[in-house]
Amino acid sequence: LSSIAILLGGLGSLVPERRELIARFGLRAVAAGSLSNLMSAALAGLLISFN
Repeated sequence: LSSIAILLGGLGSLVPERRELIARFGLRAVAAGSLSNLMSAALAGLLISFN
């Protein structure tokens, strides 16, 4: 979650009127990245367990 704060701090200072939008999409981006990593780990676990 600290990556959202870094993103919000950096881009929020450049475009302060879009801070809420950046925060909303930042949370979605972190959630999507987490799901992507979990799916990759699940696939790797399947491949390793069958060898």
